[in-house]
Amino acid sequence: MINIRLFRNDATTEIPLDQLSACSVASLTEDEMVWVDLADPTPEEEKRVLMEWFPVHELVISDIRHAIRVDGEEDFHHPKVDDLGSYLFVIMHALIAPDSDVTEPANYLRQTSEAQLNIIISERVLITHHAGKIDGIKALQSSCGRNTHIMKRGPDYLLHLLLDDIVDDYMPLVAVFEDRVQELEHLVFKSPGNLTLMRILETKRLLQKVRRDVVYQREIVNRLARGEFSLISAEESVYYRNVYDHLVRIADQVDTSRELAMSIMEAYFSVSSARLNQVMKVLTVISTIFLPITFITSLYGMNFEFMPELHTTWGYPAVISLIITIATTMYVIFRRRGWIE
Repeated sequence: MINIRLFRNDATTEIPLDQLSACSVASLTEDEMVWVDLADPTPEEEKRVLMEWFPVHELVISDIRHAIRVDGEEDFHHPKVDDLGSYLFVIMHALIAPDSDVTEPANYLRQTSEAQLNIIISERVLITHHAGKIDGIKALQSSCGRNTHIMKRGPDYLLHLLLDDIVDDYMPLVAVFEDRVQELEHLVFKSPGNLTLMRILETKRLLQKVRRDVVYQREIVNRLARGEFSLISAEESVYYRNVYDHLVRIADQVDTSRELAMSIMEAYFSVSSARLNQVMKVLTVISTIFLPITFITSLYGMNFEFMPELHTTWGYPAVISLIITIATTMYVIFRRRGWIE
């Protein structure tokens, strides 16, 4: 699906792909701009936009098509920004939240996915390329539909709005991570089993993945905000610094949750070790109690002929009484010393 918006004569209109060739990049004036959104484009649409209307470098095409599925999992290109002279090429990772009825933290984290968002920005052109529906794209399209003068401020302003929406989508995910970490903290002391360990490791892996994306994207926005690229005006760089501040806060929250997850894992091993020590202590006490009993029973089980106790009427009751007395005495001693709870 392709959506093309043209800002001309203080008005924003949607045009079909067939009319895009009539709006050549060279013919666009300072008061005009074009935003082309390629959502799950066909090879023909990619060719007409990225090779004929706005020719880009072959390495850009290669990076755009990098998102592939390997054994059922996506393999995205890491976020980056490249200055290719007349345009910038930016790769971001956008989150795709699950349905609104998914509220349980574990299910929310499992069903949250991401998409590679490819962005090409020049002086009068903005091109977005992605697979699937991205909330930030939909929000920006809706804003442009309500306020036709948004595009008047140029592609660098639209890019800031898009990045701001993408970054804001991380806020609910960070909150869910915090709730999940609290759940795991309770589970460690309630049921420290293998399933709990698997949940901790899964959460830690997801946190590491989100942290890596946030750190990459934080550096990208920082480069856009500090005036490194001429296509980002000094007036708009202030807005990029605001987005950068949001990413710094998100990165700090993710780091905090990650450190808590690591602490919870250490607590899990400590609790497991304590439980194992308790079990070993109980088994040791039981073995110690039965040690003299085993000695007595084995002594009288040798079946020698000349054992005087074997031919007396009080022999059997005496041995049983001795066993009970020893076991009871050792149990009382161990209980008073706190070895048996």
